[in-house]
Amino acid sequence: MKPIRFETLLYTVGALLVIAGAVVRIGHLSSAATGFTLLIGGFLLGSVGQLLTFRRTRQLQARNRELEAKLANSQRKS
Repeated sequence: MKPIRFETLLYTVGALLVIAGAVVRIGHLSSAATGFTLLIGGFLLGSVGQLLTFRRTRQLQARNRELEAKLANSQRKS
């Protein structure tokens, strides 16, 4: 299933935050708390994007099952 633009945006921003957090923590560019916050924020955004993808997939699968059931019922009546 191809992710929609919003989900892709969440993945991309999440990945950038994780990378930025790792650079901040490893390079000691700022406080350790800032790097940790960026890491956690990136993981959370990526997780939210993944959950949205799962939710949309379940909805589409349920819709497909309903349509298949309607098609099977209409073929039985014919």
